[in-house]
Amino acid sequence: MTSLGGARSGSVSVVAAICLPLLIAMVALVAEYGYGLHCKAQDQRVADLAAYAGAVVYGSTSSTATMNAVIANVGVLNGVQSSSVSGSLVSSPTGDGNQAVLVRVNTTAPLELAQIFGGPARLPIAASAYAELKANSSGCIIALDGAGAGIALSGGTAVKAPTCAVASNAAVSAPCGTTITSTQIDYNSSSPPSAPCGGIVAPSGQTLRITKTVTADPLVANSGVLAANAHIASVANLASPAGPGVTGGVAVDFGYSTNSTQAQLAADGCTGVYAANTWTVTCAGAGPFHFGNITTGGGISVNFNTGGSASAVYDFGGYIYNTGSAMAFGRGTFNINQGIITGGGTTTTFGAGTFNIGRGSGGCNGSSGYSICHSGALLAFNGPSTFVTQGGIYNGGGSKLVLGAGSSNSFNIGAANDGDAFVAAGGATTTFADATGPGDLFEMAGALDVVSGGGSCLTLSAAAQHDINGNFATAGGTLLGPGVYTVNGYIGLGANGGGDVTCGGTDLGLSGTGVTLVASGAQLIPGGTCSGLSFCIAAGFNSVTLTAPSSGATAGLVVVGPTTGSHAGASFAEGASGTSLSGTLYFPAGGITLGGGASVGNGPGQCLELIGSQVTLTGGALLASSCFSDAGSLSAVVLVQ
Repeated sequence: MTSLGGARSGSVSVVAAICLPLLIAMVALVAEYGYGLHCKAQDQRVADLAAYAGAVVYGSTSSTATMNAVIANVGVLNGVQSSSVSGSLVSSPTGDGNQAVLVRVNTTAPLELAQIFGGPARLPIAASAYAELKANSSGCIIALDGAGAGIALSGGTAVKAPTCAVASNAAVSAPCGTTITSTQIDYNSSSPPSAPCGGIVAPSGQTLRITKTVTADPLVANSGVLAANAHIASVANLASPAGPGVTGGVAVDFGYSTNSTQAQLAADGCTGVYAANTWTVTCAGAGPFHFGNITTGGGISVNFNTGGSASAVYDFGGYIYNTGSAMAFGRGTFNINQGIITGGGTTTTFGAGTFNIGRGSGGCNGSSGYSICHSGALLAFNGPSTFVTQGGIYNGGGSKLVLGAGSSNSFNIGAANDGDAFVAAGGATTTFADATGPGDLFEMAGALDVVSGGGSCLTLSAAAQHDINGNFATAGGTLLGPGVYTVNGYIGLGANGGGDVTCGGTDLGLSGTGVTLVASGAQLIPGGTCSGLSFCIAAGFNSVTLTAPSSGATAGLVVVGPTTGSHAGASFAEGASGTSLSGTLYFPAGGITLGGGASVGNGPGQCLELIGSQVTLTGGALLASSCFSDAGSLSAVVLVQ
């Protein structure tokens, strides 16, 4: 008989039978725990990526909404639901006073075997990451000229640059009653920055660094600046186009004598019917139809081939002169040798077409040589159109002028004998339709002159290039379509008076998105507060908002002044408050001055970089910039935890 203690094989089998399930469960739990660690590592990777991407985007936009959208997208692209990823802007855990983007990722991993032993069905997993926004060591407010006044404040003024440096190759001066707020001050004068009353301070919770160093011009080799200045030579060569050169034709006077008018029309290949003070003109086919002068009598209306072919050609050896009541022309090509003149509350309209218009010989705006001289109630070209005018365009006081419609219009505008390509008087309303079709132009061979246009409203086309061979001066409200505006002269807003205007129900001084203004300084503002400058905003214009293009050759550049030759600078004066410039204001050869209560800053989520030979603030002026970018380079972003 075998003893129980001697039967070892049986006892081992029993122990193994008891322990094996436990061993399997332990291995399974370890495997599930390892899977949980793997999931946590994955979530940490997502948190790191999202925090870094969010910080980069916030650094270039200052927008928490954009930051959070990018954070959510990073999560989704890496298999994490957007609801499981959150971001926030916080103080950096390093304690250095910088901001950081905190991202938290909260997910769960499934547990199968743990449930058998009464455990949870899912394992919570949390990961977090901090990406710190390092202060930009490059300046967003820069004075380049080592022999100039540097950055100089007086009279209760303030500079606020909480996220970027204030840099000067000369002195930095903040006397009592003035303040400069920044994380870094760079100077290169023999003496350190002057702040006798402690006016140079760091933003709340941050530290201030003051460094003696040379600041290089960050845009000296910028491709957009170089291209903008190279284009000035082309604009300076713009000349007035030739007139249509048509002559002869029988003059038509639309009056009350039906027989004579009908005979005149018949000689020009058309017919006319008169009823109830209205002439209805019919010209069959495409022509060309050849006329002399077209004139109207008081109280007479004319419907001139309004149902005619779009391919019809109308030649006028003289002018079109509406002093009657209303004239409506159909579509087609109009070659008008001596211009279009309107007056006395009249309404004149054209359909879509091509308009080749020579210079008028009569007086208009105190001069001759205007191709369009409009003093009526309305002159409208109601369709996508091409305008080639040998002379300038004048829109009189209280008159409305509409040049084209839709997106495909083209403007080749010559100059009148006084050198102006476009003039608007007080209270006038003018619209240049967009010129964004293939081959469309926006060219003026003379000045854009609205200096007497107080209370006027002007809308300029969206176009890739706006070329103006003369000055750009306005006293009214101006809405700029997107594109580059190259002005071979000065740009003056309110240099001779004027102010904001209610246009279309909106208070408007100067407004444009996706806009770069380039001033050559070939001519300077001749007098007043803005005398001797190439760019000036004055006369109490309070609604000035300009945002630089975000792409293209001039991306990030909002105003470019003379870079060589002329030392004409820029000024914001006479209460020009609330100015918002998003992009770089670049005047390396001229000083930038703020005075008389003027205030300049960047728009929400945007960045203003101001670079001049020197920067001067007087009389309660305020200059503010909140930038994490400099000449297109993002500030440093560092994962710190």
